Amino acid sequence: MPTTLENLVAAVGADPGLRAQTSAADIRGGLAAATTLNRVLLEAIAASGVNDDGLLTGADMEQVSHAVFRNPAAWQQFILGHGNDNGSVETGFHLVQNDGGSMQFKGRNFINTVADAIYHYGFDVANGRYVNEDGASNETTADVAGWLNFFLNGVNVVHGSEGADTLGSGSYSSYFKSARNETFLAGGGNDRVWASDGNDTVRAGTGKDTAGGGDGRDTLFGESGDDTLWGDDGGDWLYGGLGDDVQGAGNGKDRLYGGEGNDRMHGDRGNDRLSGDAGNDTLYGGDGADRLEGGDGTDSLYAGEGRDVLTGGGGLDRFYLWENKRGTDTLVFRAGDSGMTADTIDVVEGFRSGSDKIDLRAYGPMALAQLDYLGGGQASCYYDGTYLRIDGNGDGATDMMVSFRWVSTMAAEDFLFG
Repeated sequence: MPTTLENLVAAVGADPGLRAQTSAADIRGGLAAATTLNRVLLEAIAASGVNDDGLLTGADMEQVSHAVFRNPAAWQQFILGHGNDNGSVETGFHLVQNDGGSMQFKGRNFINTVADAIYHYGFDVANGRYVNEDGASNETTADVAGWLNFFLNGVNVVHGSEGADTLGSGSYSSYFKSARNETFLAGGGNDRVWASDGNDTVRAGTGKDTAGGGDGRDTLFGESGDDTLWGDDGGDWLYGGLGDDVQGAGNGKDRLYGGEGNDRMHGDRGNDRLSGDAGNDTLYGGDGADRLEGGDGTDSLYAGEGRDVLTGGGGLDRFYLWENKRGTDTLVFRAGDSGMTADTIDVVEGFRSGSDKIDLRAYGPMALAQLDYLGGGQASCYYDGTYLRIDGNGDGATDMMVSFRWVSTMAAEDFLFG
């Protein structure tokens, strides 16, 4: 586990605004106070065991507050290190707080807000907020836990509550460029989470949540509830989880997984992969060469612009190829993907003979027959003007049928055989 907060002290000392407006002696005094505060903080964290899992929470920081207050020696060191700014006399960390610091951390002034709030860890907590020396409320323990997770644990974590939260990224000075890779833990409630630059992770938690990844290679988990997830720019991974979710890929080469529930998934730009998984899902390819996989359930798959590959999976699936006027779409069928009754046969609309393809390679060697199966142990298929009929084992009997609307004939070049 991490045992120092030297990076926090170093960042304070590197702030260009502080160095321009504050004397070297005061900076040295403020950094010495920060070092003392860090030692007391780390001792309290170790004694309470709250960071044994490598992730601090607001509740953990409240335990730290109690641990410091109940230890007279630690409390005295904390008060001396925290200092004060009575009149023209500044002591402790107040030698550098509100003295010109200009760097930004998550859209907040790093020294005057972030570091100062961290160094309130020994004060009392009321309603999830630290209480200032004058009795006024300060920052939340959840925010302080998130900031400390970066400086102590190397992960930039943003915590939500059990209510309806709006969580977002903020601007970072270049000194903190690694902090742009954020992890959002929204918790309960109907939350809104907006990540920005960086490779971010969003766990929406329970509730009906909305989350956007922003720039970068992001990973979004809807978890439980009917969620809306947008990848935005970058190659993103979206996992819907439980509930009826809406997912949008945005720009980039994205992967979308619906999970359970009746999901709606949009490929948008880029070469995307959409997997509906369980439930009755609706998948839209969008631009680019996309792969659409319906999974189990009654799914609807819409090819977009580009060379798309569509696989329905189990259940009665519907394929719509009308959108693609220039590219070649490929329909993939495996044994058991379609049935032989009206309520189990897959339906295809917009298939263009001579352009689009039917991929039956999962059956192995197969031939296209004209009016009936070849039989004799040779797998074959034929099109009767309405249904593509498939004999996958060569016994001369139908194993699977697929309905093609408004297609009069098919030729061998329309198929991909093993």
